[in-house]
Amino acid sequence: MEILETKTDIGLIREKNEDSVIAVKHPRNKNIKLLIAADGMGGREHGEIASKYLTNSLSRWFSNKDIKTLNDTDKAEQLLRKYIKTLNTNLIKKYGEDRLGSTLTLALVNQKKTLILNTGDSRAYIYKNKSLVQVTEDDSDVWMYYKYGAVKKDHLRYFSNNSIITACIGICNELCTIETTIIENDYDIILLLTDGVTDNITDRKIKKVIRKGPPKEILTNIIKEAVYIDQHLRIPYVLKRKYLSNYVIPFKGRDNASGVIFIKEKAC
Repeated sequence: MEILETKTDIGLIREKNEDSVIAVKHPRNKNIKLLIAADGMGGREHGEIASKYLTNSLSRWFSNKDIKTLNDTDKAEQLLRKYIKTLNTNLIKKYGEDRLGSTLTLALVNQKKTLILNTGDSRAYIYKNKSLVQVTEDDSDVWMYYKYGAVKKDHLRYFSNNSIITACIGICNELCTIETTIIENDYDIILLLTDGVTDNITDRKIKKVIRKGPPKEILTNIIKEAVYIDQHLRIPYVLKRKYLSNYVIPFKGRDNASGVIFIKEKAC
């Protein structure tokens, strides 16, 4: 039996949960699915309003679309990008610029392919052939350090500017940039995670949790690792030796932690 579920945890120090996650099947075809992780921006007013607005609006959009349109990946991409831009404009019109915003990582699984749209630093992964692969790129200042080979990806979590993102929904039109990835449906698992998870636990740890299983407990255990288990992180010596920066050590439960998972029947 396939697994399609969400998990979210407020963490250990936040007063409210600004993450919003959904995983739904189309009412007229259960093989077509929508997964979304949206992380309301901390430090802004009412980030939870932005994230919830995105998940609610996109869920309605998905449920009202006909099967033929959703199975046409190119058409679905065009319509989704246009609709997300509209949602961005709506938030700005209602609340003003630079007031509230959210990341958005979305996976539309149709009967042919999986369409992934991303803005911000929430991530989409696939697990295939016992390997975990991040299929989105973070829209953040520090991602460039990794992309151009200056540091390892695991080291990005220690930079003090790690939380500064360069694209999102709701702050201003210039920041509403959306990256598209289209993949074949030949993976075993697709996983969306907010940075409250990925800042605390490495891809290696996520992969270990997946391989350990059981499938119905994978997402629960990933969130548990990020929020409640001390990862004993230490600033790598190579960073202190080579770079001048203010470093931080991520600690358990410092942020809301959320995820969405789709595990195919064959992988269960």
